[in-house]
Amino acid sequence: MSDDPSTEVHDHGRVHDHTEVHDHGGGGWGDLLVGKVVAAGVAGAPGVAGVAGRVTVAVARHAPRGRLAIVGLGPGARDLMTPRAVAELRRASVVVGLDQYVDQVRDLLRPGTRILASGLGQEEERARAAVDEARAGHAVALVGSGDAGVYAMASPALEEADGTIDVVGVPGVTAGLAAAAVLGAPLGHDHVYLSLSDLHTPWPVIEKRVRAAAEGDLVVLFYNPRSRARHWQLEAALKTLAGHRPPATPVGVVRNASRPDESALLSTLADVDPAVVDMYGLVVVGSSQTRVVAGRMVTPRGYRWREGS
Repeated sequence: MSDDPSTEVHDHGRVHDHTEVHDHGGGGWGDLLVGKVVAAGVAGAPGVAGVAGRVTVAVARHAPRGRLAIVGLGPGARDLMTPRAVAELRRASVVVGLDQYVDQVRDLLRPGTRILASGLGQEEERARAAVDEARAGHAVALVGSGDAGVYAMASPALEEADGTIDVVGVPGVTAGLAAAAVLGAPLGHDHVYLSLSDLHTPWPVIEKRVRAAAEGDLVVLFYNPRSRARHWQLEAALKTLAGHRPPATPVGVVRNASRPDESALLSTLADVDPAVVDMYGLVVVGSSQTRVVAGRMVTPRGYRWREGS
């Protein structure tokens, strides 16, 4: 008879003994508290041929299943942050995010919440850190501005995450929606978001997408329109659009939408000056149907019932 109960049960019954640690439900097992011990002659214990009544027991602590909440904080104004986002921040034991975004919500966090903040350009590192913390069994909130799924942290985090953790997405009000509300109703019909940053997308690809939006007569909302290092792309994109729609097409520029220093400018495709735009601004270019009504940018919805009125 073998000294190893697991081997013995396997040899006789062609099965693993019940104390072998398996991961049921993806939760995983933590520390082994009590190693395998053998209890012989236990009354009523199920037996296998030749080892009747022998039971092997071990005790391990089951590791908690981690949870990753990917939270959109909105465009900046506290009253545009959703109640669900606030609830996830208060639930989290670990918060991961860009330092300036974390600073906006420190007052909402529970005492003792661990904060992992980092600077611009470290998005992939933040995504990996958040997933690793969740895999360790923590409740993690990965925060970003606007909606976390729009030019933000959701995609790099979900590229890292696997089935061993729970993941929830918390939608937020985007900067684009906040800017559109300031301008009026420029997104009333089909529209497209385009980023002019070539840090992640080559300029020839961006140019091709701008041309497609121009040919499709879509309202265009430009994210990352201009910075000190990227000063010519917006002018090039506006020139492409100008080849497919009237010079009087309305163009709106909103800087720091929903924040205390918010500002807005309404111009036209022929007159707008790209130099007034910086990295804190968004640019909305209307379609051929967009017009200005009482100082507000409006893209008609095109309800057919109006045709007979």
